[in-house]
Amino acid sequence: MIRRAKDGLPARVSGSRTQEKLAYVERYVRAFMTAMAPKRKPGQWSELVYMDFLAGPGRGIDRKTGAEFDGSPLRALTVTPPFDRLYLSDLDARNVEALRRRIPQGDRSRVDLRQGDCHTIAADVTSHLSRRTLALAFVDPQGFEVRFRLFETLATRPVDILYLFPGGIGIARNLRSFVKRAQAPLDDLIPGWRGLKRARYQYTGQGEPYFTNENNVRMYHLLFFSQHPAGLTLWRNVTRVEPSGQRRLPF
Repeated sequence: MIRRAKDGLPARVSGSRTQEKLAYVERYVRAFMTAMAPKRKPGQWSELVYMDFLAGPGRGIDRKTGAEFDGSPLRALTVTPPFDRLYLSDLDARNVEALRRRIPQGDRSRVDLRQGDCHTIAADVTSHLSRRTLALAFVDPQGFEVRFRLFETLATRPVDILYLFPGGIGIARNLRSFVKRAQAPLDDLIPGWRGLKRARYQYTGQGEPYFTNENNVRMYHLLFFSQHPAGLTLWRNVTRVEPSGQRRLPF
């Protein structure tokens, strides 16, 4: 659902779990940049970049309280040390224009903002990245608009991925229906279902966090993928502490 925010631009309406999700993402983004930024000096990485090809309008509204909050692209812009470049896009031209107007003037020179399909834009962006560019991509679909080839594309370069996987409401609730269909949304997301290719991502985080709705029904799972064990170590440290500050129990 879309509603007008206080700045007159469109914003996504969502539940409290969206802010919880964003808290984990922002925490990892900050840990990523704190750990990787010093490595630019010795020349290990020439550039550190952020990718969000389903960026939305940049602002959200809590459906219960009406409180407004920054979305993932605007949060990534505030990280210190800063990313060298941010690649942002959305299929909806209205979202792109809203996000464009919300990006501070001083940050626009390091933002590549486009309108179009996430798979096409990801392929173009990654093809122009040098092998010495390290990237972090947040993949945050509303449903099944993401296909597996997006991850195959990102895997051609050193890219850590945080992916909001629709394991509960999207897959668990529809699995019986998908089985009966010759071509279901899950076929594009997970080709072969049980024979999923690894796409070079050897280090994955597939435990918590799992996000529920107001009725405590599991909805989404925030997955992590990296080509280097250091990324997984950072992610595990991030997820040991909940956004509330509560440390997770080790079981």
